[in-house]
Amino acid sequence: MTPILRHVLVACALAVALAGPARATELCGWLTEVVKDDNVHDFDLWLQADGEVAFLYRMTGKGLTSEGSRMYSPGSGTSSLHAGKAERPWGFGATLDPPGDVDIVAEIHVSPKSIFDEEETPLLGKFTFQRHVPEGETKPPTDFQKHQCVTLPAK
Repeated sequence: MTPILRHVLVACALAVALAGPARATELCGWLTEVVKDDNVHDFDLWLQADGEVAFLYRMTGKGLTSEGSRMYSPGSGTSSLHAGKAERPWGFGATLDPPGDVDIVAEIHVSPKSIFDEEETPLLGKFTFQRHVPEGETKPPTDFQKHQCVTLPAK
């Protein structure tokens, strides 16, 4: 083995050792809910990770339902997060005349290879936000603001 090849191999081994093993990323989600005049409920989905991560989010669930009505803005999109920085990828607002129900689910999927790829990608986790809205409620509880977390596999 030549001295140059030996130095290259040692340098590569050192780089791998210093990089350490790939580690899983924790992704947390929460929902803020604000009720404005005329029973307008505004929802914002917030996501934060402890590492760099890219993913596809898909909003599912029934949305807001009350007697004879259903309101929702399901959608999906790709997103990426930088370690420690919370981002708001989705928001929705609608009038809900109580009593009614909130059923919002944020599914986290593997990012598709292309934005034009329609093939379903694997589900990594989901955050579920469900509650009953009683008649006369003027201020929503803060339950949705509790962080729900999933561990994403190491790449």
